Amino acid sequence: MGLVGLAFLGVVLGAAGTEFLRVKRPDIIEKIEDSAKRFVDSVYPTKSDDEKTQKK
Repeated sequence: MGLVGLAFLGVVLGAAGTEFLRVKRPDIIEKIEDSAKRFVDSVYPTKSDDEKTQKK
């Protein structure tokens, strides 16, 4: 039960930290979001991306 509580606390603190940074330094959050989007696109390409790579 303690592990679940610590995980929940981590999620809450992470969300609060993100909102704090969003207010104070929105450029950092924008860079992080763009980086996360590129990472997800590289790991899980969409079907249209698969078709583009097959045509090349």
